[in-house]
Amino acid sequence: MPKRCGIGSMPPGTPLSSPAIFYVARRDVYRRFPERITLFDTFMVTFATYPTHIRFHFLWAIPLFWAIPYAFAGRMAWCRKRRGGGGRGDNGTMTIATPERYAQMLDAARQGGYAYPAINVTSTQTLNAALQGFAEAESDGIIQVSVGGAAYLSGQRVNDRVTGSLAFAAFAHEVAAKYPNITIALHTDHCAKQYLDEWVRPLLDHETEQVKRGQEPTFQSHMWDGSTVLLNENLDIAEELLDKSQAAHTVLEIEIGAVGGEEDGHSAAINDKLYSTPAQGIAVAQRLGLGERGRYMAAFTFGNVHGAYKPGVVKLRPELLDEIQATLALAVQAGEMPDPARTLDVAPGKPFALVFHGGSGSTPEEIARAVSYGVVKMNIDTDTQYAFSRAVAGHMFSHYDAVLKIDGEVGNKKMYDPRSWGREAESAMAARVVEACKQLGSAGKALK
Repeated sequence: MPKRCGIGSMPPGTPLSSPAIFYVARRDVYRRFPERITLFDTFMVTFATYPTHIRFHFLWAIPLFWAIPYAFAGRMAWCRKRRGGGGRGDNGTMTIATPERYAQMLDAARQGGYAYPAINVTSTQTLNAALQGFAEAESDGIIQVSVGGAAYLSGQRVNDRVTGSLAFAAFAHEVAAKYPNITIALHTDHCAKQYLDEWVRPLLDHETEQVKRGQEPTFQSHMWDGSTVLLNENLDIAEELLDKSQAAHTVLEIEIGAVGGEEDGHSAAINDKLYSTPAQGIAVAQRLGLGERGRYMAAFTFGNVHGAYKPGVVKLRPELLDEIQATLALAVQAGEMPDPARTLDVAPGKPFALVFHGGSGSTPEEIARAVSYGVVKMNIDTDTQYAFSRAVAGHMFSHYDAVLKIDGEVGNKKMYDPRSWGREAESAMAARVVEACKQLGSAGKALK
């Protein structure tokens, strides 16, 4: 329990005189806010120059001034917890990343040659499962919502993406604070052009206002999915969103090329358009820079496909990522690009912070190669969905007679209570998150 402050903290019998109040107030301010003691003394010296009858009438100003430092501190803590600031765990360490902490996470992954699982969630249960998995793996990570997931989180009757996103983030900030030894970044995933005005742009505007008020942004990054438009338009919109992201203190994620399969209504055929080129990498760097205009991540496609596929069906070419990185690094060394000294210092030969989408059906070797070429974030959705749902199905099959009211029976309430199968589902999904952390190399590497 922290020591009490205020008149109630004075020793018993202390008279409620101006000197007594001044003494206790000054003592507490000095202990807790030493940088403000000069301001406090200035106030009190000025106050002492007034006649006694004026000092008496304004005696209330002393405890009021006394409360100001606590009000500021409490306000900032409230803002962090309630309005999307970096949450802090029980031991004072950070849980939801600040912009600076997120930058540290991404740089650490690039330098260390590992990637963070980015787990899609659609409910508080799946969010809890993701947090549990990261904690068990002792890994920092990314938790994200898709366009459909955000709407689902707001409820069927509301069905609003911004509302669902903010509700998700509020819950995450509150609960993640109980996981003090890991850092979590919140992200919005796959925002196509038709959803920008009703989803990501409003969120960026909201976060810009938060930053202006001295708060941290609710989310740490947002994805612009330009895979359905031509490259030039894709980069036009990316430039606009990068500027907005800078103002909001967030990171932008872009997609160059098309990911096959289907993800929340976005679909693309499995063909040669699924493979990005080094020339596209050069175009991205020319338009967006390499960090000097703002931090971003790039999802170049190398045969990625959303959905559930058997190994071998998806024809991944991770070497394309190496070619894109190498081509750009040579262009930088030749002086053909803006000077990205900071970027190259973080990861020599790997100018881009890369993202891996559509990894279901990929072999462990393909994933490892992609990470070695500079992938720092890998989206995981299909596999965790299956892990969660398979546990629910297993519970229902194992307790068939208990979860149904058959032939006039009443079943077993303990077995159809959502908490019984919900805990099993959360644990199963958490185990899949742990597996992902180990596979991507982030397990045991939570920032201290």
